[in-house]
Amino acid sequence: MEINDFTNLYTKQDNDDSVTSFQNEVGFSLVRKYPNTSEFRDKPLRIFIKVALLEKGLFYSVDMTKIETEGEKVEYIIQHAERSTKYTNFFSDGSEPEFVFDQQSRKIKHIKKKKEFTLNQFVDILEKNHLSDCLFWKRKANLCVDFILKALFWLSDRHYDKVKTPIDRYNAKKSGKPIPESEKSIEPFFKYFYISKNFIFLLLLVTFFCVILVVSFRCHLSIKDIWTNFFGEFTLSNPFVILLFFLTLFISEKISMKLNKKINDFLIPQQSVFSKSKENFIEKLHNYLYRNKFDLKI
Repeated sequence: MEINDFTNLYTKQDNDDSVTSFQNEVGFSLVRKYPNTSEFRDKPLRIFIKVALLEKGLFYSVDMTKIETEGEKVEYIIQHAERSTKYTNFFSDGSEPEFVFDQQSRKIKHIKKKKEFTLNQFVDILEKNHLSDCLFWKRKANLCVDFILKALFWLSDRHYDKVKTPIDRYNAKKSGKPIPESEKSIEPFFKYFYISKNFIFLLLLVTFFCVILVVSFRCHLSIKDIWTNFFGEFTLSNPFVILLFFLTLFISEKISMKLNKKINDFLIPQQSVFSKSKENFIEKLHNYLYRNKFDLKI
């Protein structure tokens, strides 16, 4: 399809400031005023929309821009607000396309719902999503994922920081060495179990609250009776109690070692000539915080 053929499929509206075809790509950019119902209508702000047909598929982006004039020169400066609930800037990354352009009908087709839209209708859909808080649930999910990452790093006696972690990863990859950890003075008895100390602390904390629940709701919780029936009295003279203690230490250490390895692989991925390194669950959670992926409302 020729450049102008695609642009001619769009009919300029009254609230459009300009429609400009791309020179080297099939597509156009559109500068549009905010609707009368929007709080941005009386401000020097515009909606900046791009729609193009690239080799990998249909591309689109929507941004809020601020008009800045200097003499006869007019510039549109993109406005960013990560936690805005008034509007949403977004673009299609092409990894999981929602829409395709049908060459026969000359319309934009939604892949899942099989609905077709004219180019004008598609631009209206982009505007409607831009004027809504599309990242509401993503922000909620990010809070949960961020908490999980901080908890996992804490269990491995480390600190996760969304800003600092990418810098540490860059330095680690550049030097090829893991981030040096500060040496700590540890008593000989606890040295073997140092790697699992946060796991043990967490288990003791959970156990403490469980004991409180058992004592407080003795009539409803019969955990003590269940233990007594199977393993006998819960005393240090009972070999099952000693076995449970060392089993807890052993499991905590193994889990900590596994988690520590996953974090190290995340900071310095193991490179292989024959196969590409796979994302482990730590890296997947970390990358999720940076991907603002959502489905457009149509």
